[in-house]
Amino acid sequence: MRGGQRLREESISTLPSLLTAHCPLSSVLCPLSSDPLYLLVMNQTYDSILGLRAIRAFQDRPVSEPDLKALLQAARWTGSSKNVQNWSFVVIDDPEQKEAICAAGDFMTPVRNAPMVICLVENPSGYEFDTGRLAQNIMLAADALGMASCPVTLHREEVAFEILGLPEGYRCRYGVAIGYPSGLSAPSKVGGRKPIGELVHRNRFESAE
Repeated sequence: MRGGQRLREESISTLPSLLTAHCPLSSVLCPLSSDPLYLLVMNQTYDSILGLRAIRAFQDRPVSEPDLKALLQAARWTGSSKNVQNWSFVVIDDPEQKEAICAAGDFMTPVRNAPMVICLVENPSGYEFDTGRLAQNIMLAADALGMASCPVTLHREEVAFEILGLPEGYRCRYGVAIGYPSGLSAPSKVGGRKPIGELVHRNRFESAE
């Protein structure tokens, strides 16, 4: 469906029509997609980043061990501040434990629907920014493997601490629900993105008013 490799091999003159054919949302997600110079550097990874969406409906089947190992490899290769890698992963696929961890968050339907949730643990001196990078890498890897994912927040860290059996000084505030998309899988609501002009400032923040 995504034709990044093929796009790079085609001439500039045919890229616009190819991009539209392979990724109909491209012109909506990125207005620059009709620019030949932009298309020249477009690739599958970039297309995946623009198309990634949180999915909350999953098939009723477990995550395979090869797919899980691939996800965890993508997670552990995530960059971190000073490469300290102050993180751990608690993989929950036991139904009772999965329901138990739902008590730590307020919007846990994706976890209940999914066969698995990967809890992202910050080790002592860990950085929340790095945890965000972990979550995005896991989600992108899941998408590349034909899987679906949805990030969740564990609002009650003390509950997560007890349920996960974390050592003192460790914390878990975020997780990623993982599974295979069901036939009804789609983003919970259709939404675009704000125009770049409303978001980007050069050198100093200047109000749009």
